[in-house]
Amino acid sequence: MLQCSIMVEEMANSIAAPQPADLTAPRPIVRHSRGGLWGLVLGSIGVVYGDIGTSPLYAFRVAVTTAMGPGGSPTPAVVLGILSLILWSLIIIVT
Repeated sequence: MLQCSIMVEEMANSIAAPQPADLTAPRPIVRHSRGGLWGLVLGSIGVVYGDIGTSPLYAFRVAVTTAMGPGGSPTPAVVLGILSLILWSLIIIVT
């Protein structure tokens, strides 16, 4: 235990504080146009909500096809069951 405390003390003593010459003055704040910002905001909203909106549609199509088999007609129970699963999975993921 004594040896560990000596090593920690040596490490603490070997750390050098920054010298005033090493510190630089902060850069001035540069204002950019808002057009680029709003473009990024709109693009990010489109990516997030586009992905959330289209992924369940593809998942729904595949789930109905898998549940009914090839050439089968979906019943209301299958459609409501799959919609319920997708809705609950989105709620749980977002939460």
